[in-house]
Amino acid sequence: LTRLNDLRMDNNKISGTIPSQIGKLTLVDILYLSNNQISGEIPSEIGKLTSLWCLDFMNNKIPGTIPSEIGKLTSLWHLWLHNNQISGTIPFEIGLLSQLTYLYLSNNKI
Repeated sequence: LTRLNDLRMDNNKISGTIPSQIGKLTLVDILYLSNNQISGEIPSEIGKLTSLWCLDFMNNKIPGTIPSEIGKLTSLWHLWLHNNQISGTIPFEIGLLSQLTYLYLSNNKI
């Protein structure tokens, strides 16, 4: 799957955590895991997906903080993390994403 470009697994009943092996999908540019039952934190390996321009984890049960490694996603246009259980502060690195057009963080514990 290392050549995968588009991964859409939204609107399923996926539960558990996002595996750290997600960092091996370096060519993925679209990643939809919204509307599931994911309950693990966003792994720091998400920062290895440097081709990513759309990241959608909305409507899950994701706890913890937004990893600072998200700042490595310099192609990111869309970041949808709303309706989760994310806490803490918004990482400074998000402000460095010059392509970011849509940032949805509502309905969390930020």
